[in-house]
Order: sequence, then C-alpha cells, then structure tokens
Amino acid sequence: MKYQIVKEFPHSIMEKGKSPVISIYIDTKIKKPDRLENPIYFKNLVREAQESIKHEEVRGFRDLFSLFKQIEDDALFWEGATEGMAILADEEECIVYKLPISVTNRTIVADSFYIKPILKSYQLNGRYHVLGLNRDSFTLYEADRYGMHKIQLDEKDSTMEGVLGSEITSRYQSVSRVSGGESVYRGHGGAKDERNMDQERFFRHADAFIQEQYSNRYKVPLILVGLDEHQGEFRKLSKNAYIINEGIKSDIDSMDEKTLHDKVQDIMKVILKKEVKERMEAFTQAHSKDMGSDDVVQIARAITDNRVGALYLEEDKVHPGRFDSNHGTIIEGKSADHYIGDIYDDMAEAVLSRGGEVVIMEKGEMPTERDIAAVYRF
Repeated sequence: MKYQIVKEFPHSIMEKGKSPVISIYIDTKIKKPDRLENPIYFKNLVREAQESIKHEEVRGFRDLFSLFKQIEDDALFWEGATEGMAILADEEECIVYKLPISVTNRTIVADSFYIKPILKSYQLNGRYHVLGLNRDSFTLYEADRYGMHKIQLDEKDSTMEGVLGSEITSRYQSVSRVSGGESVYRGHGGAKDERNMDQERFFRHADAFIQEQYSNRYKVPLILVGLDEHQGEFRKLSKNAYIINEGIKSDIDSMDEKTLHDKVQDIMKVILKKEVKERMEAFTQAHSKDMGSDDVVQIARAITDNRVGALYLEEDKVHPGRFDSNHGTIIEGKSADHYIGDIYDDMAEAVLSRGGEVVIMEKGEMPTERDIAAVYRF
C-alpha cells in the first residue's frame, strides 16, 4: 500500500462510501529544530486512530497502519512539510494534502471524512491567472498561494508580430530629410492611427485567446499587470468576465517573479476581505426576508430540501454527531463514541453534493454570533 500526495478536491476517495475512514490533521512545523517533532505528533495521532477502530475491524487496516509507520520514519516526507497536513485514508487507499494553513492536531475515525480544514485551505489558496500586458506582447502566469509559474505560449499567439504578421503597420511609411539633417516621417493616412489600430486588434486577439483557452476552462480570477495606458485600453474592449477590477499598474518586465507574486498576493487578500464583507451583508439581507437562518435545525431541514445555496461555518469547531441528509435530522454524539463524526462536516458535504457553496470563516468573520449560518436559494 502506498500514499499519494494530491491537490484534487473533492477527491474520488470521498465518494467511495467506505466505512470507517480515518482523517488525520497535523499542524506541521516547517523550521528546525521544531520540524523534527512532526513524526512524533503523527505517531500519537495514529495511535488515536488505532484505539478508535473497533477490534473486529482492525485486521482490515493492517496495511494502512504499516504504511503510517513508513510515513513516520520517512525523513524526505517530513522535509517537504508545509504549514499543515491532512491525511485521509480507508482500508484500501491513502491520500495526503499539503496545506498552506495551520490546522489543529486531530484524528477523527468516522463514517465519512472530516474535510472542513481542507475546504478552508482551498478557499484561501484559490488559483488565479496573471496577465502581463505590453503594447506588442503578453505573458500569462498561473498562480496560487504557494507561488507562480509562467505558462509557455507560442509567439504566434502572444506577440503582435506573430498575430498580425504581414498585416502589421510598418513603423514608418516613408522617410525624407530636410536641411539640417532632420528626419521627417511621412505616412500614408496617419501611421500613428494605424499603429493604434494594430494595438487594438492585438489586444482583442489576446482577450479572446485568454478567455477561450484559459478563463472559460479554469474559471479563476484574472489579474492584469501593465502600464496604466495598456490596462485601460485592454479593459475597454475585454469581454472576459473573470478580470478583476484591481490590477498592478507597473511594467511586468520591471519585476522579478517573487516581487510580482507578492504584489498579486496583496491584491488577493484585499479581494478576500471584500468577499467576507459582502457575505455578511448578503446573510443579513437574506435573514431579514426569511431567506436565511442561523438555526442549525432549520438549516438541516433546508439542506434536505435542497434550499441551501451557501453554508457558512466557523472554522475549527467540531460538533460530535451525525447529520442524516435524507431526513434532515441531527444525531448528537460524544467524542468517545465509535465512528462518531462532525455534524457540521456532514452538513458541509451534503450542501456540496447538492451544488451549494460552503465557506469556512473565522469567528469574527461570521455574519452572526452563532457558528453556523445559511443563505437559501428559495
């Protein structure tokens, strides 16, 4: 048995319906000497999992626990640790998420995986594209919280010369000299206007190319980087719904990749704060019209009726028990119970499976004093 480091979420392991399953979260340390303690934390969490498995079912998990021992002893595995780590496993398969956020050390053995910290990570770590604009060329980057890399584009798609070819306006139509040696440039109908037309045609091509090949496919925010004059012209003609209003008004060639990533991250933080504020306002408005609630029983029924469009949960809260999504009932439990899960985690999975949105928020970001809230579709 082997483990697999994954980025895909949701993952197919979550849809198998195996029971019980094991969720282990580790608040990994990334600096020496603290990071040497990571295997010890992991060993203790694995012990909790072993103690939670019913005696008659332990045999089915022998291969998995042997794998956990290998992971514990694997120095290379721990050298690549990020701020947090999630290990999800059943008796046949084991996957690992390296998370860019801190998590609470926790082991949960239940009928379904505990996924709220991964949800939190993915909403903070969302991917986005960065489009660098010059007058006669553009560059495209794929980025997330970890870093960014340049997407290799063919010059026939990313440069004015490659796109317009022989149709590009000559820089000067004719040149003559007058007394004193001064050059006079004479065009046939205004070369400057024609060059502006070239730029417009090139920007229209760039907009269509990015939209068709990347934005429509990946559906992630697009951040513009370039001089104000280039961004202004591009925004006027763009039909790309994924371009965000905030941009970086600098020549992209004047920045190295780290500087560019830092500036982009600052923009994403501003956007996230703005989204939190908008969500709070949306809940307040919905609640006033009976289109939202912070009552867990009402929300449970609404989930079963497929009415929940957005579910807001306070991070790092665990309510032992189960949520029956077929009947909209909540079964409270105790942490010591066998295979008891987290009620809110079950509700989150049910909302996601019905096409709704789940947002994990800090206590101060919640739109209500309670640790759960929902906005209804109807």
